[in-house]
Amino acid sequence: MSTRPVNPKDDREAALWADARRDAAWSPDRQALLEQWLEGRPDRQDLLRRHEALLDDAAVIWAARRLAHARPGPRRQAWTLGALAGAGFAVVAGALVVLGGGLAPRGELIEGSRGVPKPIALADGSQVRLNGQSQVRVDLGEHGRRLRLKGEGFFEVAPDKSRPFSVEVDGVRVTAVGTRFNVDQRQTAAGTVVEVEVFEGIVKVAGKGAPVHIHAGEQARVSGGLVQRIALARPELETDVPPWAKGWLEFNEATLASVVDDLERATGVEVRLADPTVGRVLVSGRFAYDDPENALAAMARLHGFKLTRQGADQYVISGG
Repeated sequence: MSTRPVNPKDDREAALWADARRDAAWSPDRQALLEQWLEGRPDRQDLLRRHEALLDDAAVIWAARRLAHARPGPRRQAWTLGALAGAGFAVVAGALVVLGGGLAPRGELIEGSRGVPKPIALADGSQVRLNGQSQVRVDLGEHGRRLRLKGEGFFEVAPDKSRPFSVEVDGVRVTAVGTRFNVDQRQTAAGTVVEVEVFEGIVKVAGKGAPVHIHAGEQARVSGGLVQRIALARPELETDVPPWAKGWLEFNEATLASVVDDLERATGVEVRLADPTVGRVLVSGRFAYDDPENALAAMARLHGFKLTRQGADQYVISGG
């Protein structure tokens, strides 16, 4: 199998340069920096050409626009890791749910659907958004609000100190009083991983060990009962919602296999990777998932792969 190797760092920087060149603030100084980055590097020149072509494709708007516009030249930002602590995590959720205009009974099971999710209003004033192939069971009690989640959900919690709000998933508990955060349960080769990203306020992530407090601009990654705290290099705005809740899938050096998993969850398509090495290729970008075939075709073109449609919403990605 022959594939076109792509350096992940150069790939991401080429995406930033391609996007920055379309900014009205592009200047001779920035052009000089770009030429210095390209000098004597035909591989980088080729990457830049391909990214500029992809920017004309509605399926792909490459990531880190905010970073590209904030800096004189693109520079990769590193994740800052906190200490490891034994833990799991849960999220507290409430009782009665307002769904489609009606009141659902206590313990109602709510299921996500493909496409951009609509917020579900709970009776306590909180709101929930569910990704595709996800579900949550809601129980709003007198002394606590409890949600049991499978998959991914974004939670906007109405403050109520007398009734903590918690979400439970795969033995992990996340507890909050009034905050906004995202919880994602995913399967990896090493087992189930739960990720919590806090947009506003503070949540308490607990499991096997002592609870760990995660603040706005931080993420908790829980694997095997251990909590890894990460200070995000590019935290979301407090007033924002996750990209998936707005119709986007956003990645920073993620494996193609994980990108495909997220696309399948959001859209319902089925994608098979013909070779494991294809799935290990790193992808950076921001993809609109309203047209999954275009998104898959764009990724395949960039990395020299072949996309084959085998039926309705069924695709195979193989080496070029």
